[in-house]
Amino acid sequence: MSFMCKITVIGAGNLGSCIAYEVANRGLAEEIVLIDVVRDLAEGNAADIGQAIAFRNNTDVYAGGYGDAEGSDIIVVAAGKPRGPGMKSRLELLEVNRNIIKDIAHNLKSVSEEPIIITLTNPVDVMNYFMWKCSGLPRGRVLGSAGMLDSARFRHILSRRYSVPVLDVEAYIIGEHGDNQVPVFSKVKIGDRKITFSVEDKNEIAEDLKKAASTVISKKGATVYAPANNTANMIEKILNDRRELCICSAILEGEYGLRDLSIGVPVIVGRKGIEEILKWDLSEDEERMLYLGAENIRKAIESIL
Repeated sequence: MSFMCKITVIGAGNLGSCIAYEVANRGLAEEIVLIDVVRDLAEGNAADIGQAIAFRNNTDVYAGGYGDAEGSDIIVVAAGKPRGPGMKSRLELLEVNRNIIKDIAHNLKSVSEEPIIITLTNPVDVMNYFMWKCSGLPRGRVLGSAGMLDSARFRHILSRRYSVPVLDVEAYIIGEHGDNQVPVFSKVKIGDRKITFSVEDKNEIAEDLKKAASTVISKKGATVYAPANNTANMIEKILNDRRELCICSAILEGEYGLRDLSIGVPVIVGRKGIEEILKWDLSEDEERMLYLGAENIRKAIESIL
């Protein structure tokens, strides 16, 4: 049964259309709008998704313009140049995607209500901050989708390393969506058991994590299913309104001693977006990496403002 809501996805390429498909297939919305500068792409994907769910639910999926975003509960921003093979860092996308986000935020100002915006455009921490600045929305209603993806990769790596079912692994990554990501080793559990890691273990796992996205990109050109599915999970948590834990890029105003930037932190999400930012106790190494990532993000923000 669909939730009583409307979702708009801006950017109907591989990632955006996959998110729209996941949302439609799960019946998370009554109405899904696809917006793209290439109208045929949006129309083609809308028709394809509509036909895919014809035996599943009554979700109405269609292509539209920014005027059709009116009344959206959630707007997913997946537009922009993606990270491609050969790119060493998501920060290489700063300038081109800054202009895209600025244009999207300008167009969304015509939406009279205050939707929740979920940003996926890379580098996601910087672009989420820029979206918040340009949109004028409250900080809790603008969040970046990356932390649950990073955490999913962490869980997958630990599952393979220790030969356990992935659903038995509890593990999270916070901080920058990039080289300074923070695997929170101090909170890892397998089943009900806390795991202790040697320095060598941590270094090897951190290296595997750094290669997780680039390996997929080098072999198939882009990461699609993992970011799409984890974004759909985030949307489902928001719509369920059960105040569930989520790792996402959030605008900080003093939390963790940081302010005026967006970075991955543990939050509680619900129908209002981010309803609470949780303060986790971190080890010295984890805290150091969090601040290194924050400094990296701050410098990138300053370079585009």
